[in-house]
Amino acid sequence: MSTPFKTKTRHTGRAVAAQVLVLVSLFTFGYGQELTGRAIMEQALQQSSWDDMQADMQLILRTARGEKRFREVAFYSKDTEEDLSQMLMRFLSPADVKGTGFLTLETADDDEERYLYLPALRRVKKIAASGSGGNFMSSDYTYYDIGEPKLDDWTYELLGEEARGGRVYYKLECKPANREIQDDTGYGMIVRWVDQENYRIPYSEIYDRALKRWKTLDILAYARIRDTDFASVMIMRDLESGHSSEIRFDNIRVDQGLPDDFFTVRYLQRGR
Repeated sequence: MSTPFKTKTRHTGRAVAAQVLVLVSLFTFGYGQELTGRAIMEQALQQSSWDDMQADMQLILRTARGEKRFREVAFYSKDTEEDLSQMLMRFLSPADVKGTGFLTLETADDDEERYLYLPALRRVKKIAASGSGGNFMSSDYTYYDIGEPKLDDWTYELLGEEARGGRVYYKLECKPANREIQDDTGYGMIVRWVDQENYRIPYSEIYDRALKRWKTLDILAYARIRDTDFASVMIMRDLESGHSSEIRFDNIRVDQGLPDDFFTVRYLQRGR
C-alpha cells in the first residue's frame, strides 16, 4: 500500500505531473480503454512536479485510552535522474529516539532498500524485505507503508462505486500479487476508495492474511504544491488494539537543491 506521502507510477525520463491512496462493467477509460481497477490506480498514483522536498514532520502516537506521544522528524525526499525515489527521516525528539534515522532507496529493479540508524548502537541496520511488515518506530505504519507504493505489488479489482460524504468513489479491492508480498507486508487485502473527480484516495481498509479487517488509513488533508496533491495529514488506526498513529507535514519546501550524498548510508550513519 505504502504510506501516500507522494505516490507515482513508473515512467521513463523525468517526472511530469503529480500524487497520493464500480457498478460499471461496460465503461470506457480514455480512448476506448476499458475502465479497470488497475487503470484507476494508475491514475491515482501520480507523479510529483518537483525534484526534491523537505518538511517538518510530526508523528503522533495515541493509545486506546487517548494518551499521546509526540515525535518530531525532519523529512527529506528526492528523485534521481533515473526517476528513482530516495527518502530520509531524522528524528529530532523526544530524547529516547533523537538521532534515529531511516533511509529508503528505490533501486533500478523497482525494489526498495531500507536502512535504520540506531544512535544507541551507533550502527546502521538494513531491513530485509521480509521485515517490511514490522512496525515503524512503534507506530501503526509498517516499513512497507512508509516507502513508495509499488503498482505491480498488487492486483486490482473494481468492486463498484460508492457515495461517501456527498462524493462518489470507485471501490477497489487490492490483493498481493504473490505470496512473497503477502508474507513481507502481512497484508492479505486492501480496499481503497478512489475519488472519481480528483483520484485522491482518502480512505483505505487493510486486512490481515486471514482477510480479517485490521487497520484503516484516513487522509484528512492535502497540501496543493505546483498542481500536485500531497497527503499532509493522515491517520492509521489499528482496529484490534485501538491504537492510532497520525502523521502531519508542515513547512513543506520543494526544489531546495538537496545533494545526492545526503541520501546515502554514510550520511545516515552520521546521526545528524
